[in-house]
Amino acid sequence: MVGTTQILFVCTGNTCRSPMAEALWRALGGRAESAGVSAWSGQPAAQNAVLAVQRWGGSLGHHRARDLNEVTGVPDMVLTMTRSQRDRVIEQRPDWANRTYLLTEMVGESGDISDPIGQDLPAYEAVAGQLHHLLSKLQEKLSEGLEPHS
Repeated sequence: MVGTTQILFVCTGNTCRSPMAEALWRALGGRAESAGVSAWSGQPAAQNAVLAVQRWGGSLGHHRARDLNEVTGVPDMVLTMTRSQRDRVIEQRPDWANRTYLLTEMVGESGDISDPIGQDLPAYEAVAGQLHHLLSKLQEKLSEGLEPHS
């Protein structure tokens, strides 16, 4: 199920956390896209984000930010980095309410994923490590065929 589930990762600007999650999920063999609830479309991923995902085989060299309103199609699952982003997605796309979750809660953990924007490489590496941990747990959950919120 991991390879067939289309996930949309969402953060604020779509230059750090959500593209990192997208790149890491793809490196794990999954299908993914990303967007931001307040993205400035066309911006490349933050350079430290590009470097941070390489450790796990992720690639962001060709990433360009896009806003949530540019997303066409309906993803199987929408995973946000913070509660407020989850609320914004549901507000902007109410038809996605039953498929939108906070990434940490999806895998039985809690809390928001901190935004490393403007910080040094170790801060981005810490976020990439957290995302890799969460996505590995998500991969296990999906391969067991469990429902997203179980």
